[in-house]
Amino acid sequence: MTAASILALVESIERHGVEAPAALAFRSALTRKGREAHAAGGPATLDAIQREIAAADPRRAKTRAAILAAAWSGITERG
Repeated sequence: MTAASILALVESIERHGVEAPAALAFRSALTRKGREAHAAGGPATLDAIQREIAAADPRRAKTRAAILAAAWSGITERG
């Protein structure tokens, strides 16, 4: 898994709008990838991915952080 694949999902959500049917499917995939990343490396891995995605386009960092927060809500609590 790479941050690039997660970034591609985030960009797809941005393109379609967060409430679009396609975006809901992308968010489901984003949640799955977040769970996989957490299982592979814990919260530090999720943090590193978030930093990389923010750095990819600092102007969109807040929007992207919100998309990730919505998709990854509760992942670290589940373990």
